[in-house]
Amino acid sequence: MAKVYTGTFGSGTSPENSLNTALLQYPEIARTLIQQYPRYSATFLLEKTGRFAKEKVLGDNSFEWKVMGRYNTPSYSNGWLSTDGVTFVGSTANSGASAATAGNYDEMDADGDVFYMSFDGQTTGRTGSFLNKYDMVRFQSGATALVLEDPVSDVTRAAANGGTATTTADSVVKFEMIDGTANPLLTSDAADEAIIASIGSAFPNGSSGDDVGENYVYPSTYVNYLTTMRKKTSVTGKDITDVTWIENNGHRLWYFTKEQMMMDEYMYQQELQRWYGRTSITDTTVQRPGAYTSSALGLGSGGQQNSIVTGDGLLAQIDSSNQATYSMGALTEDIITEFLAKLSLNATNAEGNEYVVMTGTEGRLAFHRAMKDLLIAPSGSFTGGSMSGVNGNVELGANFTSYTALGNKLTMAYCPVFDDPNLHSASGGTNGFGDVRLKESAKMVFLDFGKTSGVSNIELITKGAENVNRSFIKKYVAGMINPYDQKSMMAANADDKFEAHLLSESGIIVRNPLSCGILSAS
Repeated sequence: MAKVYTGTFGSGTSPENSLNTALLQYPEIARTLIQQYPRYSATFLLEKTGRFAKEKVLGDNSFEWKVMGRYNTPSYSNGWLSTDGVTFVGSTANSGASAATAGNYDEMDADGDVFYMSFDGQTTGRTGSFLNKYDMVRFQSGATALVLEDPVSDVTRAAANGGTATTTADSVVKFEMIDGTANPLLTSDAADEAIIASIGSAFPNGSSGDDVGENYVYPSTYVNYLTTMRKKTSVTGKDITDVTWIENNGHRLWYFTKEQMMMDEYMYQQELQRWYGRTSITDTTVQRPGAYTSSALGLGSGGQQNSIVTGDGLLAQIDSSNQATYSMGALTEDIITEFLAKLSLNATNAEGNEYVVMTGTEGRLAFHRAMKDLLIAPSGSFTGGSMSGVNGNVELGANFTSYTALGNKLTMAYCPVFDDPNLHSASGGTNGFGDVRLKESAKMVFLDFGKTSGVSNIELITKGAENVNRSFIKKYVAGMINPYDQKSMMAANADDKFEAHLLSESGIIVRNPLSCGILSAS
């Protein structure tokens, strides 16, 4: 860990050992500098454990990545079923059946029974019928059937007997029951929105290659954008004598103490942006980097060329399906473990994953109360948590505590952003001392920090490649005060000061947002 202390300008200070000069020659020093801010949990954690994307972003400020989900896709029934492909058979098909067979179709309860079903066509979130000739399928009741013919376009039908209307965008599939006597087709199997899935295929001897179908499940494509962030401060004559030293690995570098205030503000704003940032790109139909045509911000005389582009932060990237709530003050161990199990369904592995739970003070208190019986002395509860880094395990310090649950490592991280009363006002009652409890402070963000083929699920990405690095740029603009040479006759302006500027162009990647989630207090 680097050591930071104050000093006086002129006492050992020179342009050669200044932080700015070193940043120009060795941009990687910025990572050591950023690690002096552990209270900014997300940035600190990513920097400390070396989670940096390897993708190169040069000519543009957008980037994309792909996530491969499951290697199958469901086919959704639209509620239409027939024994001849023409006449609709509704829920009245089992009328007159005995109590033992009530609820199943009389016409589909024996081996070899043939029937037809209609499936939703391609719409948003639907791929249409994902079935081929000679596929074996499974219905929700456990009944099985064989696809006898490739799907064909349906016809326009009005709703009948409790079914739904069909169109030419839908498709009809012909099936033959397998072991229908023991496992008959139930009325719920053909209900609207019921899932029918392929479980393999079964071909006759001497089958033709023309009967073999081709279906593919493609990975999902995600796009995000880099955000350019800037800040500056002015250093006048009364500030120039105070400097701050940073010492690490035997090297000492200095910078002006007034810059420290700017650095604090800058790092905090960057942390906020990486949490709450939202993309300004409004052309949502474009799915490739560099092809967007509209941004909602900064449109001036220069049009889109001068528009302001911003990227999504962590919260915006986490899929909305993985959000749940708990009652303030009523969090239980069962809620936490059930939510973790929900996230594990979409993780690379069911066990052995590494989750970081970012939360505020109220969230830490609720977590401790919920898990105190199970986790009396968790690993790292006194010495701080740890995580897998690029070059082995990394100790994170007292703001982090590591646990184990459901075979997964769980690191609880304190995130001061959620406790900021200048940022959040929504309350969830008061505590035992009468203080207002911020709802945001009780929010728990479960982040999957695991790796797939050596690539981290969550990474920082910055503009640059080769000798270009815009992750952290700091420059001085000299006026009547020159930070390095007061005798210099050259100045950029005539102001009685010099300016220190900071700039970064970076973004954050959540490669598999489905394995992350948000548990909030209601």
